[in-house]
This record gives sequence, structure tokens and C-alpha cells, in this order.
Amino acid sequence: AMPAVAVGGTDVPFRPEWERVRITQRHAAFLRVAEGCDHKCQFCAIPSWRGKFRSKPFEAVMEEARRLAAEGVTELNLIAEDTNQWGSDFGGGDPRRLAELLRALAEIPEIRRMSLLYCYPSYFSEELIAAIAEVDKVCKYIDIPLQHISDNVLRAMNRPPRAYTENLLRKLRARIPGLVLRTTFITGFPGETAEDHAELVKFAKEMRFERAGIFAYSEEEGTPAATLTNQVPMEVRQSRRDELTAIVQDAQREYAESLVGQTLEVVIDKPGEGGFG
Repeated sequence: AMPAVAVGGTDVPFRPEWERVRITQRHAAFLRVAEGCDHKCQFCAIPSWRGKFRSKPFEAVMEEARRLAAEGVTELNLIAEDTNQWGSDFGGGDPRRLAELLRALAEIPEIRRMSLLYCYPSYFSEELIAAIAEVDKVCKYIDIPLQHISDNVLRAMNRPPRAYTENLLRKLRARIPGLVLRTTFITGFPGETAEDHAELVKFAKEMRFERAGIFAYSEEEGTPAATLTNQVPMEVRQSRRDELTAIVQDAQREYAESLVGQTLEVVIDKPGEGGFG
């Protein structure tokens, strides 16, 4: 047997972003605003090695953003395991949440663009939706992992129910003009039936997500879902993934074609020679 190795606790202190070696382009940086996750998704092992959710203090985020801006960064990608939960653990003494943080970051003159990545469906307050819509520097792009839409599968995953998700997506589309939605779906989660998959396929066709990642379920060691006995055969998981991927690709092509003829601001990371450089 392999020997056990102690690697320390999961709730470690934050490390300032300027101490990290950045491998992104000079103009862009990832800015971690929180660490850990309190959600109990049955397929996910992140809480076991990232620890409990904890927000990085407001002033620490602002100081890191200002330092990154001074180094030439003009684009911030805000990340966390659950980005839009930022500030929820501050308590009554500090009412600031992600909406206030976005508005404050937008005041840094050198920052021109901000993106939100990994937004769990919960914690989308009216104030946050308004900030995304109103702050020009915030990209009208939301990465919101849904994982499925059938209530049977969502209950098994311990995820928000369909009705909540659909209401949220409609609100986001209505309140944020030009919004680009990215999501992720898991096919073949334990117990997923052909009817559950058909429901997901129909939903994907109707929602026309501009971006999406589709993954066949895989057993993650140490997660409750990995111990379930009603595992879906791998070939079924993969065929369902391929079907859903084709639908998403069709929606992506449709979105790209809708942009033809428009004048858009683009960011050129580096010059290339033909193709995608």
C-alpha cells in the first residue's frame, strides 16, 4: 500500500496575486476573489481540497488589482469556485458584495475589461445583475455552470431546481443586453434516464447557449456520486455527450453568424501568421 502523506489543511491563507508567476499575456490577469466552496454537489471533490468558502477581503482585492494594473494589466478575470458568492461570509458589519466590488474595480483607470468566471446559479442578486448590465467595463459574459436541467438529475446532484434556473436565465437575458452565456453540462450522471437526457437536449436547443462545455460523467474518487450503484454505461455517457455537443456547436455557429456585419472592439493578444496565429 502507498504510504499516507500529510499535506496540511485546506483552509489556507490567501496568497497575494502579485506573488504568483503570471503566464497569461501581459495585458490580462486572473484575480482570485475567493477560495473554497460550501456547496455539496455530489459529483465534485473540490470542497475536500479547497476547503470552506472564504472571501478575500475587499481591500486586499483592490490592492492586488491596483498592483496588477500598474504592471500593465488592462483585463481582469475574476475567479473563485463560486465567484458571485463573494462577500456573503463578511457578516452584518460589511454589506459589500460582488456588485460593489465590480463598481469599485471599474474605478481603476487602467482596467478596461472585467470578466466573471465560475458563477454558481445562486447569489445572483438584483444589485449584481444591475452592476453587470450598467458597468461598461464588465463584459456582458457570464460563465454559469448548470450541469443538467432535469429535476430528477439535479436532485441527485444536489443542484438548484429547474424552475429556479429557468427564471434566472430569463432574467439575465432580459436585464443584460447582448449577454453571452456560457455553461457546462454533465451527461450520464448516475441514474440519468433517456427521458432525463431528452429533457436536457430540448432545453439546450431552446436556450441556444453561446458557449458551453459538455462532459461525460466520470467517477471522482471520494465523492458520493462515485459510490452510487446506478452508474450509466460509459458508451451511453459518451454518446449523449456527443449529441449534446453537436447541438451546442450549432448554437455557437448561429451566434457567430449573427455577428457578421457588426463592428466590434476586439483584443489582439499577439500577432500571428494566418489562421488563429
